[in-house]
Amino acid sequence: MNNDPVTRRARMPPRNDTTAPKWDESCPRELPQYFKELEYLFADCGIADNTQKKEYAARYVSYDTAETWLGLPEFGNNVTIGNNAPCPYTYQEWKAAVLKLYPGADASACYNLGDLERLVNQTFNSGLATLGRFSDYYRDFQRIARWLLANGKLYRNKERRLFQQGIPTSLWSKIVCRLEITLPDQHPEDPYEVDQVFEGAKWVLKGTDTSTTKTSNVTSSIHLSSSIANPPTAPSPAPKQETLELVTTTAIVSTLERLEALLTNSSTQPQQQFANSTCHFCGETGHTMVRSTCIKLEQMILQGK
Repeated sequence: MNNDPVTRRARMPPRNDTTAPKWDESCPRELPQYFKELEYLFADCGIADNTQKKEYAARYVSYDTAETWLGLPEFGNNVTIGNNAPCPYTYQEWKAAVLKLYPGADASACYNLGDLERLVNQTFNSGLATLGRFSDYYRDFQRIARWLLANGKLYRNKERRLFQQGIPTSLWSKIVCRLEITLPDQHPEDPYEVDQVFEGAKWVLKGTDTSTTKTSNVTSSIHLSSSIANPPTAPSPAPKQETLELVTTTAIVSTLERLEALLTNSSTQPQQQFANSTCHFCGETGHTMVRSTCIKLEQMILQGK
């Protein structure tokens, strides 16, 4: 049996192999993870040469991306001074230049407060009808909030209040009722901790679907511009068309009645001439539009027309 470690060393996978490292170029924040996977393979395959590392890193991305990466000055030699021999840029220097091409890949600016506010706003609008959906919200919120807290970009009370703002009003009322039982000593001015709210939600939503409802990368979708204001309140249901028509018809009729009454009262003609008046609604003579004098008008009002 051959125990030579060199002959047993793994080889870098082909470009389209299932084991090859992959990077979704629409998600710049995942680029550092791509390089981590590559560096694990470099160590496993015994690749130490800087140029080889650069070539392999560009091997598993699209043609245009590879062309951009290999065209960076850091892929070749460093500028020489005097009679010194050219010194190639290291793999780490080249990788740093690649990462600068993608602002979203900067680990020092992974999230901002606007990302958290957008998640809260989207969740409030989409609803949290099941335990699975609430769990998605809890995990996404915690991932962003913990990074902001660790980097001094978010305070604890602000975190708790933001988490509560993402919960629809009707569900939040039920959660509060549960928490008032389990945490009777909670001061009313202090917001509940995120984990406490999650425990209350698990009790309220017990028995609902626990499967995830996410269809795409939530973190990527919330990396948009401009921060979101406070979540909007749920809109009131629109009135039915029949109700609108009835209200409109009644209002018009009432206005015409008042106008007819004013014209009749201000008339200087003798009262006996009133019998020869013409109704402006049905066109017949002998009465006006004043309520209870036009039979056709009364019938249409009763029918809601």
